[in-house]
Amino acid sequence: MKKKTILSTLTLAIFFIGYNQLTSNPTGAPAGYSGSPADGQTCANCHGGSAVPATNVLTSNVPAAGYVPGTNYTITVSVSGSTARKGFQVSPQNSSGVLMGTFTAGTGNRVVSSKYVTHTSAKTSNPGTWTFTWTAPAAGSGSVNFYGAFVNGYSNITKQVLTVNEQASTITTPTVSTTTVTSVSNTSVNLSANINANGKTYNALFLYKDSAAVNWTPVLANPNTISGSTNTNVSQTIANLNPGTTYLFKACAWNTGDSTFGIVKTFKTTNNPTSVNAVKALTINSVYPNPAIDKIAIDLNLLEKSKVQVTAVSLDAKENIQLLNTELNKGAQNILVNTSNLNSGVYFILVKANNTLITKKIIIQ
Repeated sequence: MKKKTILSTLTLAIFFIGYNQLTSNPTGAPAGYSGSPADGQTCANCHGGSAVPATNVLTSNVPAAGYVPGTNYTITVSVSGSTARKGFQVSPQNSSGVLMGTFTAGTGNRVVSSKYVTHTSAKTSNPGTWTFTWTAPAAGSGSVNFYGAFVNGYSNITKQVLTVNEQASTITTPTVSTTTVTSVSNTSVNLSANINANGKTYNALFLYKDSAAVNWTPVLANPNTISGSTNTNVSQTIANLNPGTTYLFKACAWNTGDSTFGIVKTFKTTNNPTSVNAVKALTINSVYPNPAIDKIAIDLNLLEKSKVQVTAVSLDAKENIQLLNTELNKGAQNILVNTSNLNSGVYFILVKANNTLITKKIIIQ
């Protein structure tokens, strides 16, 4: 009787071990057994034994240069060994356990809780192979770790971490080309250029100076904002120039921390006409104080009632702020202009009335 009892017990034990080997999660592992630091569990938690680090079980077709955000890639699981049942679970996560990218299941596998891919039927082939699709996360996500846990039989457990990097983004700068000069007179000139923003948005302007001068004078182009991926023609008339003088000029597409300049070209204004002198609609006696803190005063004289515009352009042309746009009466005027919204630095103060533009340089403290 005792022999029968022992024999029955052994038979039952062998039955349960064999049963567990064949039926432990045969249609896929439950969520949270990828072996990631956030999960803290592998197949060993159910199958027994311990997970041994492995290589080349988990592979991908992500190029060596890294993944491109939003692109689909094929992830392959290949578990080698005997003809025992094989299965897996894989999850790409960050250090906080957040899913990186998204999954589309393939043949013989499924997505669990949106964050894990696992087998739907254990395989006995050698190797047991599954593939599924991973869509890379948004730009700026950085390196992604794929955590995988794999089982071959009941307690033969392995694990692997596959790291893929994000491909370095290529910054496409704007292009500035076809800069031309037309309508040169003794005091003015028309400048034009083609600018391609190459899919971004930039401000457009021209810089010019007397060939003997040190500093460039900026003036906004028309249009002064460009975007898209096709050439945009921008132009501007520069007035209040000196007759018979050689000038340098260049076009520019600029943004905060990102500016592209065209080649420097020259033009020369004609000499003064013998019969008629150009009449300036505006003269400026002084701009003070200089340096200034939160306001400046401009002493000017208008030939006639005019709309007066005052603009501040930083020395690097990255700030272009209109300070005043108002109509003033003919004659001498003293106007007070608020500069409190300007950062500290060197600025060109552009004062325009009718056909006359005068530029003064000041320092804001």
